[in-house]
Amino acid sequence: MLAIERKKKILEQVVRNRRVVVAELSEQFGVTEETIRRDLNGLEKDGYVDRTHGGAVPRKAEAEDLPYGTRHLTNLDAKHLIAAKVAEIVKNGQSVLMDSSTTAFEALAALKAHSDLTLITNSVRLLSDTDATNHTVISVGGELRRQSGTFVGPLTVRSISQFNADVALISCKALSLEGGIMETNIADAEVKRAFISSARCVCLLVDGGKFDESALITIGGLENIDIVVTDRKPSDAWVEHLEGLHVKLVY
Repeated sequence: MLAIERKKKILEQVVRNRRVVVAELSEQFGVTEETIRRDLNGLEKDGYVDRTHGGAVPRKAEAEDLPYGTRHLTNLDAKHLIAAKVAEIVKNGQSVLMDSSTTAFEALAALKAHSDLTLITNSVRLLSDTDATNHTVISVGGELRRQSGTFVGPLTVRSISQFNADVALISCKALSLEGGIMETNIADAEVKRAFISSARCVCLLVDGGKFDESALITIGGLENIDIVVTDRKPSDAWVEHLEGLHVKLVY
């Protein structure tokens, strides 16, 4: 495995697990602990992680406050697969609510060939991307989080509530059979609840690694979702659970 690929996979684990341990990474990747330390030092220099005794943690305490570039680098292959499936769900002429997740952003390029879309978003990155120039783009505004490039807060929620969109594309930090759809931050959870309430069809875009995980805040139950789009088939328990809720599963 090339060093750049190994560092990418280490970063994915840092973001997902909130910490990594040098000894465990050394065993996992079959390289020396000194090699792993160099990888982590490089990630720290690039602003992605903070080194700790024996490992590393994300640069920010909250995953959603990580720089956009950090979040964008994680699970790219899964995000591309999900984006391709989203392109089959969204139809020409529809209005689409898109949250500030990097998974939703990856769908933007996949929607480039569509015509006459109206994209409504709280993502600064999406607003500034030239791939969206063929579509009408509406910003919901609100309080700007510069680090993550998102709008949040009461003004954002109030703005979203005015819409009645055809489709909402949202992601989350974790999914649980008991806890439902979860986020790590109250402000993001409130924004995503508003997206769910303001669309006739809600698509949850989530990579397979987020199933059976947990996070601090529950956004809501999966009964509020119409379609779950993921990169690989989840466990039989999840398939049965979604079928019981009449939620379409696309993978």
